[in-house]
Amino acid sequence: MTTVLTVPSAPTTGVEPFRSLLLAQREDCLRQRELAVADTVAAHPDPVAATRAGVLADRIDAIDAALARLEAGTYGTCASCGDAIPRERLEFRPHAVSCVGCPQPRR
Repeated sequence: MTTVLTVPSAPTTGVEPFRSLLLAQREDCLRQRELAVADTVAAHPDPVAATRAGVLADRIDAIDAALARLEAGTYGTCASCGDAIPRERLEFRPHAVSCVGCPQPRR
């Protein structure tokens, strides 16, 4: 007899549409970062572009982490308190790792 383990899916219920949103945002960030990096190596490097490239790299990392949470089945669960992150917050910031009431975890 084979036993099938089931994992509660409450936090991940309905989060699948966020995959395409995260992937689209990731592609946009990659394009913007490529442009910012090009501006930093031009004949007259732009320090603002270098800062922007760094911010975009951080955003890409956050999106990659969110995609990993989607794969792991933990997407939409607050990393601080373990409660579900409100859908409205995920719609606004799909790479969010915490609910509104908890501080954003430091990386």
